[in-house]
Amino acid sequence: MDCLSSTVLFIFIGWPIILPVLFFVGYWSLKNKPTSKKYVERFFHNFHIGGHRGSPMMEPENTIASMIQAKKEGADLIEFDVSLTKDGVAVILHDDTLDRTTNLTGPIRDFFYKDLGTVDCAANFKKERGSTTVLPLPTLEELVKWAKEHNMKMLFDIKDADECFLSKLVKLFDEHDLYDSSIVCSFFPIIVYKVKRLNPRILTGYTWRRWFITYIDHEGRKPRFNGYKHYIASIVDTLNVWSIKSWLPSFLGVEMVLTERSEISSMFVHQQRHHGREVCAWTVNDINEMVWMRKTLEIPVLTDMPFLVNQINPVPPGQGF
Repeated sequence: MDCLSSTVLFIFIGWPIILPVLFFVGYWSLKNKPTSKKYVERFFHNFHIGGHRGSPMMEPENTIASMIQAKKEGADLIEFDVSLTKDGVAVILHDDTLDRTTNLTGPIRDFFYKDLGTVDCAANFKKERGSTTVLPLPTLEELVKWAKEHNMKMLFDIKDADECFLSKLVKLFDEHDLYDSSIVCSFFPIIVYKVKRLNPRILTGYTWRRWFITYIDHEGRKPRFNGYKHYIASIVDTLNVWSIKSWLPSFLGVEMVLTERSEISSMFVHQQRHHGREVCAWTVNDINEMVWMRKTLEIPVLTDMPFLVNQINPVPPGQGF
């Protein structure tokens, strides 16, 4: 038997052994290492309640006013979404478009930052409340400066894997020394992987919910795709959930698994802590769930209603904001 035939036969017979070996070699050679334990401990110390986009029930989401309100209500962390303008300026906006929350329409990527001078982030919020206040679109730099000045921890929700932006984000951590007060999270593994590669000192978290790829909504009523693509997405989602509970968080080097509230269980929390990771639940707006997660599981939560914290830990008379 010639050399080529022997090689082909070896591959054909030996692939059940070769594939796992290649996987583990790739896994251990490419995996990220978590950051220093001291930064992890400092960040999670006194992190109990996070304002999801600030306090969006009381003030327009992802605005400085919403962050101020979250702090007043007792939040010790603010969560916000970062988007990019056409000229690469990082601004605070959840959606890909300006339609839902502002007086302008169209994708944020179609606007230069200088063209956003007339944007009002309270436009649609005001229709329900009768307010006349105009709230500008905050830049990431502005919000970070506010948070540092007011001693608020930060959770950056990042959706853009643009190399230039991620480099700027890493530079921002250096300039403002955010290593023990901030964490970068994303639904997209490549983003947190790249951030940790660029600077291993930055705390990162993987955000997930079941069927995120298959369905737009949490209830599973609005498919992202049609036809065979829907079934492929379902398979990918199933593999994603398996990977989260087995190898993916370790490979990414994340310090936290940001988990949709319905997926929280005592076993899941225990398993993640066993591997040195914290769990944070989103978005918890039910007081009973919040009490269970805070008092029994002892995990931090993100909520649209930071004011609920006062029902868990009542503020003594005369000590409120």
